[in-house]
Formats: sequence, C-alpha cells, structure tokens
Amino acid sequence: MNSKSILFCILGIVFGEICLIVGTTFTQELVFKGIHYNSSASVIAFGGLLTFTAAIVSGHLARIVGRNYTILIPSVLSTLIIMETAYLTFSNITADPVWFDVLSGIGLIIGIWIGYHFIEIKDSFKGQQYYPDIP
Repeated sequence: MNSKSILFCILGIVFGEICLIVGTTFTQELVFKGIHYNSSASVIAFGGLLTFTAAIVSGHLARIVGRNYTILIPSVLSTLIIMETAYLTFSNITADPVWFDVLSGIGLIIGIWIGYHFIEIKDSFKGQQYYPDIP
C-alpha cells in the first residue's frame, strides 16, 4: 500500500465510524427515544432493523470513501464496535442484560461487513436466472 491508499483507508475508517455513530444515534435516540431491554417488542424490532440498516449504510460508505478493497477497514470498524460494547457492558453504563448488548454489537458488526461487501453481493446476482421457465 502506498501513502495515498493508506490515507483513503484511514478516511474510510473515520467516515464509516462517523456514519455509524450518526446513524445509530438517529435511529435509537431520536426516532425511538432509546431502545432498551424493557422496550416494547415493536420498538426493539423496528429499532433493531433501522440500526442494522444504519450499519449496512455505514459499511458501504466506508467502502466508497476507502476506494480500494482492503479487509482492514471493516476489521477496524468491527474492533471499535467490540471495544465500545465491552466498555458499555463492563462499566455498567447500560442497564440492559449482557446478552442484549452483545447481540446488538454483533448485529452492527454483521451490518458493517454486509455493507462493505455490498458491491460484491450485488454483482454476484447479475445474469442469474432464479425462476427458469419449465418446458
């Protein structure tokens, strides 16, 4: 990697993390006024879906800003999510059960990776015929 690739990789990581913070804050705090273990099932379901969507968008935007394909960008974003989840869980900042916070973090990580690989996923479907005509 040359210095230009390293710069775009760092920008992709920073931009992806900023998008993740803004997206999850918007969906969890502004739209649903906080998503907790004691929230209703519909708030948990729709809030979780929108949070997962925010992670997918963040991963995709990190890929666009990062320009070249490298596994470093989603790996660093995933590590940051793991560190934040561990910090929130072990410092008792959140009153939710550990399994709820861990599943939330896993959902964010999966969303980041799906968003980052969205281009490959989309291109893999080109030219495939899923419902062939039966003679």
